[in-house]
Amino acid sequence: MGSGASKTSEAPKVIHSAPTPVRTSSGGSVSRTADDAPKGDVPKISQRSEVSTAGDGALPEHWYHSKTADPADGRSFDDMFYAPETDHAAFEEMFAASYVAKSTQDRPCPSATHGKTPGGCPCVQPGADPGLPTQYRVRRVIRVEASDIWQRYVAKRNEIRESRESEGIQEFDPPVLTRSVAEKYPSIFSPLDSSVNEVYAFHGTFVRYALSIAENDFNIDLAGSSTGTLYGRGAYLGESITKADEYAKDEPDGYYDGVFSVLVCRLTMGKLNCTKGDPKAGERVMAGEFDSTCGTRLFRELVVYDADQCYPEYLVLYQRVYAKDDEGDIEQMRKHKFFMQVPLHWRNVATNLTKTRFSEPYPLPDAGKNHMQCLVNQSRVKPSRSVYDIWRLEDADLWEKWVEVKASLRERLSDEDLSDLPLTLKVNLVERDLRALTKRPCKFLKKGCKKGDKCRFSHNEFAADLGEEGLAAGRRLPVDELDKRLHEAFLWMACSSKEEAQDISKGTMKASRKYGYGTCFYESLDTALKHVRSQDGIKIGILCRVICGAPGDNPDDADDKDCIVLKIDDDKRKEVLIKNTSGVYPEYFLALFSQEDLDAEQAGETASHGSEISGSLPLPGNAEPEARGSPAGSEHVEDEEEEVEASVRSSHADDFSDKEEEEEKAHRASGLDETFVVLWHEGDKDVKAMEFDNLDDANDRFDELDGGPYATILVRSRFDELRYYGTRGWVMEQMYEHWSENYEDREEAEPPYYIIAASFPGEVYGERYDSLEDAYDEMEGFDQPLILVDSKFKRIHSRWTGGSMPFEKVIGEMKSWFEINAGE
Repeated sequence: MGSGASKTSEAPKVIHSAPTPVRTSSGGSVSRTADDAPKGDVPKISQRSEVSTAGDGALPEHWYHSKTADPADGRSFDDMFYAPETDHAAFEEMFAASYVAKSTQDRPCPSATHGKTPGGCPCVQPGADPGLPTQYRVRRVIRVEASDIWQRYVAKRNEIRESRESEGIQEFDPPVLTRSVAEKYPSIFSPLDSSVNEVYAFHGTFVRYALSIAENDFNIDLAGSSTGTLYGRGAYLGESITKADEYAKDEPDGYYDGVFSVLVCRLTMGKLNCTKGDPKAGERVMAGEFDSTCGTRLFRELVVYDADQCYPEYLVLYQRVYAKDDEGDIEQMRKHKFFMQVPLHWRNVATNLTKTRFSEPYPLPDAGKNHMQCLVNQSRVKPSRSVYDIWRLEDADLWEKWVEVKASLRERLSDEDLSDLPLTLKVNLVERDLRALTKRPCKFLKKGCKKGDKCRFSHNEFAADLGEEGLAAGRRLPVDELDKRLHEAFLWMACSSKEEAQDISKGTMKASRKYGYGTCFYESLDTALKHVRSQDGIKIGILCRVICGAPGDNPDDADDKDCIVLKIDDDKRKEVLIKNTSGVYPEYFLALFSQEDLDAEQAGETASHGSEISGSLPLPGNAEPEARGSPAGSEHVEDEEEEVEASVRSSHADDFSDKEEEEEKAHRASGLDETFVVLWHEGDKDVKAMEFDNLDDANDRFDELDGGPYATILVRSRFDELRYYGTRGWVMEQMYEHWSENYEDREEAEPPYYIIAASFPGEVYGERYDSLEDAYDEMEGFDQPLILVDSKFKRIHSRWTGGSMPFEKVIGEMKSWFEINAGE
């Protein structure tokens, strides 16, 4: 069938119907040949089916939404899902059962040399070149779950049943060609109500028109606008795939070149007007005499005049197979999944990218937000975070570049398949996380499921937090769209602000400073978030679709690689350097809130505002508000880091006393080597460090760690900071303690000695002692954070209390007090 019933400016052609099968004693059917097919059989009186009285109005059981929707709550849904590949065989069987080796004048001449010819032109006859397609091979099946269209369909079906109950309805005899297969696969095709002549029928059209119909339903007003209306304006469907295929069109030299589409629809025909040609057939239906028209020419045509009598349940993408085609080539092509030009779950799925552009963020509904919250919980991020906001990016330019990278890689790889990589190079753990949240939780998980990994239900503890709506939302994620042959995967990245997120959504991703190319992505959301600062308690995690391509594990030998696996953590999750960021599509943006981060930010600001003393260590992220300017961004933003480092160097220069400047000059003049230490913080009380005599070597080591998961600092002499990356506060405190114990001047302490203490907010005071014994005796009288140092500010003892103020602020002000008072 083909029809102009879609909501488009140019309507597809009308599709008619096909030969009929012979009834079997069991109620099934086998196909007749075209010559045997009866023309214009008179329907017999229908018997009331059991289906019509049970579960009327309920959603089909095989729908994902079948267990989520409650008509009483008024919630609606409008989704399309890829059907499992295991379902493809059923549709090919339905195609085969409805195939008839005949053409009509409506099949276009493939060479465009013949016009309309009764019975079809010579080019489309069986045995000709190219001839009539001998079969149709399924490439992809999409199931449409739209609550509003379904409810209207059910209401109309009920209305027809009630209006015809007293007189009865004549049933199709023989049954329509699709019936036997529909009955054979009830898990794919829900039972039909024969009492109202409910059937499955085909509607062939363009791929994009089919998507439009699936989204918006049939538009009867446009019916026949390009093909004429033999039976009046209506939605034309047919029982034969051969007839429907006459109106299916691909896009020569376009994305859907060689790919055709047909809608497999549930159709309530009701009382039939059987005729070979009646221009007033539509009027008879509108007058209430009939509910539909059944054309009885070579192919039976099924026509309805109310869009609510038709539900477009499946959209099937297929390719034509001709007698001369090589079966091996066809099978080779079928090994690879076909992907829509625009993702199926996008609002712009029916858009032709050659004609229309778009760039919009779309907020996810509550069900999608709840699903993503479970994904965040599953990632075990620390501190814990809640999804404050979430949106999906639909950007035509960015997506088209991504598709181009994919096509280029496919051409380069040729027949090479990257789906079977060793585990050390395969990037697939985020996909595994997503799939774990698309299965219903196993009821026996807590008690111990005997089936183990073979259980078809989820053994993920976080899946238990998902309701049915959350599970359905998870199935809308593009997990089934990944092209494993090209090593396509999901990976995380992160940023600090919506301004940075906006730059990323335009394709602007900073290259790794360490390697000079590519950008780092992570299988661990927790690791990705550790690389950025929070802003108002929020960090933004970005779930990206990434074309990883050919992997390697050596960044110094990456010429023929597309990605480099840099690190693998204890949980087997990888940090991956992607060389070509055009192969990265940042699709989901999750604004993640942490109360702990917000409290830390506010504590830092309070301490900064409360202090009237400028320490000699004005560290990034803790400078005075007027020095900070705009809110802190992510550590990946190179310009900001350069500004911060310049500010640090400038502040050091301003704070040097004349005495220190002279000492520095004398030290440089003496030619003595300075000592530099790089420290990094791997966890609570777990500080690592390396000492260097050369600043270049120290900088190289810092560069190796910069951008990684650990806070890192490069210092010289008396813990003078040269470079810093990462979290501060107690982390800095522990790094200072480690430095003091292991790298501070190892000469014996020289009197006098000083106890320097700090009280909140920012008041620093101290006392001088001529002996260590006196200093230790007096130390008991101090209950504030303090340090005990010698005449050269060498730390002898320290004591800290949490929460008074940022550690770096305390030590900076203590040092300032020492420089002012130690010479007195």
